[in-house]
Amino acid sequence: MSSQQAEGTGPSFNAEGLFIRFGDLLGPLVEEVGISREALTDPDVLVPLDKHCRLLELAARHHKDDFIGLKIGSQVEPRDMGPLGYTILNSPTVLAALKSFVRYLGVYARGCEMELQIEGDSAYFNYRYTITDPCALERRQEAECTLAMLKHVLEVITSKKFELEAVSFEHPQPGDTSKHERIFDAPLYFSQEVNSLKFKASLLEREIAHAEPRLFEVLEDHLAKVIDTQVEEDDLVTKVGNAIAKSLSNGVPSIDEVAAALFMTKRTLQRRLADEGVLYNEYADEIRRKLAVQYVKNTKMPLTEVAFLLGYSHVSAFSRAFRRWMGQSPNDFRGGESAA
Repeated sequence: MSSQQAEGTGPSFNAEGLFIRFGDLLGPLVEEVGISREALTDPDVLVPLDKHCRLLELAARHHKDDFIGLKIGSQVEPRDMGPLGYTILNSPTVLAALKSFVRYLGVYARGCEMELQIEGDSAYFNYRYTITDPCALERRQEAECTLAMLKHVLEVITSKKFELEAVSFEHPQPGDTSKHERIFDAPLYFSQEVNSLKFKASLLEREIAHAEPRLFEVLEDHLAKVIDTQVEEDDLVTKVGNAIAKSLSNGVPSIDEVAAALFMTKRTLQRRLADEGVLYNEYADEIRRKLAVQYVKNTKMPLTEVAFLLGYSHVSAFSRAFRRWMGQSPNDFRGGESAA
């Protein structure tokens, strides 16, 4: 898999065959969200994940189809995911396939993470975002696309229906959930802490139809080498940003706290950030600013709640900071609507 990236560095999604397969739905809109049209023809192009999220939201509005994420996800084939997809196709069991998703997601996408969790007789496959710069607040379509894709791919590789016990989403419940009910055929939960598929742990033992063990070993070795050779420096700024964003409701974390969370000394973190041309305090302020703009512009969240999420004890302090960043008050920026 090529490491080519079309739009700079940071959280990204490897187009592989996805943009090619769904070019009719996504093609007319890619440039509107700042994605190169090369993504429609070159399976090695990397697309910033926040732009991918915005593209699916735009596609839903453009095509007047609130279920577009579900529709795309339920049609994705393993081969659309390049080497990772072929590794999954040739995994010996569902457990091995899901472990490949978790272990090698970094080859396929950056800005998100997956986790396989087993509790007694139940298993959970969790999917969460680590995007912070810029923050893509609208992620319904991408989340629904991903969970529908996971279920569909598991059914493709096992040639059997993959029975779910529950499906959870981070986003609020939409007005119509009829297609969710049909695709997942399981209880649905919205406004949850993580996007998740819950199923019987015994399904992890299900064998993959037509898997070739030798090919699985070769592909897994290839992905492992790609992971091993990825340069950690490229992700350091993103990791620092994630650490800052996750702690903002308790105030901006000190550089000492972030360094400890990343298992390094303050001096080492400062040096490595300096090598990337980043000053910690300025970067923390920039993250606050970008999150503030996203919250104020793209949500109807009360300003008191926005202030809390960004670590301000009073909305007045947040308003002063926003005016410093943007030259106007949050209410004026939002368009004069009442927000507090």
